[in-house]
Amino acid sequence: MSLIFSYVKYSEASFPMTGQYTALLLITSVIWVLLWFGYRQNKINDEIKKKEKEERINAKVKRRKKLESLYPTNKKTV
Repeated sequence: MSLIFSYVKYSEASFPMTGQYTALLLITSVIWVLLWFGYRQNKINDEIKKKEKEERINAKVKRRKKLESLYPTNKKTV
């Protein structure tokens, strides 16, 4: 088995870059670029949604504190 991989001539090892292989490489590259753009856009959308969620939570907290300040609780000491 090791004799098979022990010596390969350069002419036999060369890879002919025909039109089909070039097209395959181009298509694969385009797919990877599109996947990367999709990942980046998804990451940006996630960050925007996270900011909006934090803003909604902060607004709720502010409203609650404002209402609590308008109606103070009567604490009775026993």
